[in-house]
Amino acid sequence: MNGREAAGKEATGPEVTVDELDLALVNALQLRPRAPWSLLGQTLGISPVTAARRWRRLSEAGIAWVTAYGLPHPEDRGCVAYLDLDCAPDRTGRIADELAEDAHVMSIEHFAQGCDLAVTAAFTDLAALSRYTTERLGRIPGVDAVRVQLATGHYAEGIRWRLDALDPAQRGELHDDHQAGHPKPFTARAEVREEERELLIRLGVDGRLDQAGLAAATGLSPSTLRRRLDRLAGTDAIRFRCEIAARDAGRPVLATFRADLPPDRLDEVGPQLARLPEVRLCVSVTGAHNLVLSVWQRSLADVQRLEAALARRFPDLRVAERRVALRTVKRMGRILGADGRAVRAVPMDIWRDPVPAP
Repeated sequence: MNGREAAGKEATGPEVTVDELDLALVNALQLRPRAPWSLLGQTLGISPVTAARRWRRLSEAGIAWVTAYGLPHPEDRGCVAYLDLDCAPDRTGRIADELAEDAHVMSIEHFAQGCDLAVTAAFTDLAALSRYTTERLGRIPGVDAVRVQLATGHYAEGIRWRLDALDPAQRGELHDDHQAGHPKPFTARAEVREEERELLIRLGVDGRLDQAGLAAATGLSPSTLRRRLDRLAGTDAIRFRCEIAARDAGRPVLATFRADLPPDRLDEVGPQLARLPEVRLCVSVTGAHNLVLSVWQRSLADVQRLEAALARRFPDLRVAERRVALRTVKRMGRILGADGRAVRAVPMDIWRDPVPAP
């Protein structure tokens, strides 16, 4: 089933609406993606059974999901790449569908300006990225040009973005720096080991899969499973992330700014940009412009208002390009339907050979 077929199938299913309690549950899972139902229920003032039932309804409808992923060590963050693809107009949709199946590809947006497809992908090293761009992308009919920007510094990532559906007391009850996407300082280089990859892939499909389910899926003994999970979480080699469909979050407009800052101002301004509630991604990059800022907004007019506010607050920040996504094809390993809800998972595996066998 390709992306367009999946979108059509998903669109015919029963309509599931989201209420305030659902948003509060998602917000809670953004803070603690693997929190037990007992804690979630206590925080929200509902029974654990009700919390689990509501989450099952949301996840089955593709409205929200918990995933897990591994990335290169922060010293190797240059292996996270933002790829701009120019495509033949009659091939853009097919190319997006094909690339969405790639394990290295985390997200794909179809933009109205700047490029046809923007692909976020992660690799173990720059040599693997080179192979992907030349031997994978370079051989796809209809891909006319590929431009690569490499991440040099991360100030905000989607794992830190939050709904504002919990009160301060509820947030305090759930808060956990590590689980909330504020990792502990690295004391040693952490890598996902070969024997841990299958565990990571299973959690990528369902980040809330319990230990019994993981043991059944991987064939690991409970003690081995627990030891591997503890090591991965303790070294921050694995990250858990709760996502929600943008439209159901009330922010259906995705916009990306390519901007320039004086290089000596990046580490000062970047963290300030990261604290803005609209910001999903703020990274410094190589290329023609040294900053990428991705935001979720309620309307197109809000995009323009935000740009004006940025100009007032940061006079040395120059927005060189603004892009609005016509559609998000894939986000954090999930194929999305036309309404932005998840249809199915494509496990992310940055350790796989980036060039599929013929």
